[in-house]
Amino acid sequence: MALTTAPVQHGKPARTPRVLRHGTPSPRLADRRRKFIEAAERLFLERGYAGASVNEVVRLAGGSLSTLYAEFGTKDKLFEAVLSRRAAVIFEDSPQEPAQVADLAAELRALAARMQARILSADGLAIYRLAVSEAPRFAGLRKAVLKTGLRGFLTHLAGYFEQLAGAGRIRIDDPMLAAERFLSLVQGQQLFVACCGDASRLNTASRRLHVQRAVEAFLDIYPQRGPGMRPLR
Repeated sequence: MALTTAPVQHGKPARTPRVLRHGTPSPRLADRRRKFIEAAERLFLERGYAGASVNEVVRLAGGSLSTLYAEFGTKDKLFEAVLSRRAAVIFEDSPQEPAQVADLAAELRALAARMQARILSADGLAIYRLAVSEAPRFAGLRKAVLKTGLRGFLTHLAGYFEQLAGAGRIRIDDPMLAAERFLSLVQGQQLFVACCGDASRLNTASRRLHVQRAVEAFLDIYPQRGPGMRPLR
């Protein structure tokens, strides 16, 4: 049984999940949401978008269909939640404030390496293949991939570059354009090679060199600023 296109149960609107004051979900519901997303991600990766069912998500995660419907409403929204979670993870290992970064080039290489690892991971490649093969047939999936997955990640990245520019560390006038360029440089041809099944060409040395060259090219477009900044080369 797949999720319907409207959050209803037996013709009635889905119940609104209980929240704490100021609209914050209760810890129990937040934990349930996390489990739903983790189970859904597993099923999407294993069975594809069309093959994943809401009943199986509930079986793996626990809880009830009514709770899942109330939290997400549609299969598309559940997939969007999976993509949003994956996008946010890349930035969780960046605890430093932009103004506190001692070596901007090294910081950007670390960010690029995290992105590269995520893109070329087995899960990352599975999500990409799923999008390419199934998004043309499912409008909701296409919207989730392009507007939540891709656009959501670029918004995260643009916000990071905006902070760097605001701290006077780099000259960027259009953070979203900078984010698009950075992603394109980091992704390069490696994604295509890996999706074609020739991941053996992408050894540790070639990945590291690719990241270094991607950051070099990015900083050629967007020069570093501020006292004490060392050139990348």
